[in-house]
Amino acid sequence: MQMHPSSKLSVVWVTDLIDKYRYNLFHKTATNVVALQLVLALVSLLVLAWGIEYAQERTLFAVSERIVDGVFLDSPASSESLMQAVETVSNETHLYAAIILIVLNIVFGLLIARFALWPTRNSLQFQKKFIGNIAHEIRTPLAIIKTNTEVALFDPKLPASVKETFTDTIVELDRISETINNLLSFDTLTRPRRMVFEPTNLCALAHTILKRHQALADSRGVELIAAMDEDCFVCGNSVALEQVVTNLVKNAVNYTPKDKGGSVTVTVAPEPGNKVMLSVKDTGIGIDQKDLFHIFEPFYRGDTSRARGIGTGTSGLGLAIVNEIIRLHKGAITIRSTPGKGTEIRVILPAVGAKNLPDPLANDTTDSTNEVSVDFS
Repeated sequence: MQMHPSSKLSVVWVTDLIDKYRYNLFHKTATNVVALQLVLALVSLLVLAWGIEYAQERTLFAVSERIVDGVFLDSPASSESLMQAVETVSNETHLYAAIILIVLNIVFGLLIARFALWPTRNSLQFQKKFIGNIAHEIRTPLAIIKTNTEVALFDPKLPASVKETFTDTIVELDRISETINNLLSFDTLTRPRRMVFEPTNLCALAHTILKRHQALADSRGVELIAAMDEDCFVCGNSVALEQVVTNLVKNAVNYTPKDKGGSVTVTVAPEPGNKVMLSVKDTGIGIDQKDLFHIFEPFYRGDTSRARGIGTGTSGLGLAIVNEIIRLHKGAITIRSTPGKGTEIRVILPAVGAKNLPDPLANDTTDSTNEVSVDFS
């Protein structure tokens, strides 16, 4: 028995809709939202019908009660009493209906957030897992390539041009490795329960990072200055905080012009209210105002750095990772920058024993700087 052409078209149309719902994330999300809204509209109509029926029953009951009691409706007192009873019934009905509708909207709002956005959340989790797996797979061949290149550089018969090429290759491999490490850091930060918080000496940690980056600073003619008078302990994860200081110092050095007598000053000092302040200040190119609102976005780099060729050694993930780590530590970030003069990034963290972190951002109305404040207290 052959199927009618219109029936075939209907089957194809239904199959296409089912396939779109199963495999198209946008279509599935939109369908879920529309379906939940239709259910909400239907339930609201049922509540409205119940409200009308409830008001009618209560009104008839009030009238019947007065008739049974022998109250004549044509007297002024009884008419006024009946009007008050009807008004009471109306107010009760409106109140009950409003409460029910508010509760329904809250419940359906939660359902929409949970079910309608479920495909999006699954997709994001899949992307994060995919990035983490790919990053792990790439690290091994990169390490082999770098090792072979470094071994080849030991050959004394290697021509100077080939040596220069191999050296540039190692620099680029280091950049790729840094990007992979930052991607893996993002994967770790999406699961903060893995982070162990304990008392950490931020001053000692900053000194270690400065020593580690002294060679980079010397190669660019940038002076590293440490301004730390005493030990300052914060409650945090030492590995994560080390990454914060590393990213801030490396960014400051890379965005300071080469061989121009620039400097990077790292300050760690106690703050009022049981807090500790970490400041990384450079005399670099600064950040334009239009870029300040995007610097915490992954892979974002300002137009100024591209035009001047500064900051080419960075992965574009540093400040995004710093932002996430500080959020997990219930800290706050303040960025002050003057284009052409430099940038200062201040990080406020709770000291050991701190229970609450009040607003740590000081009011400063200096007109010569741009400023972005991110407060996660």
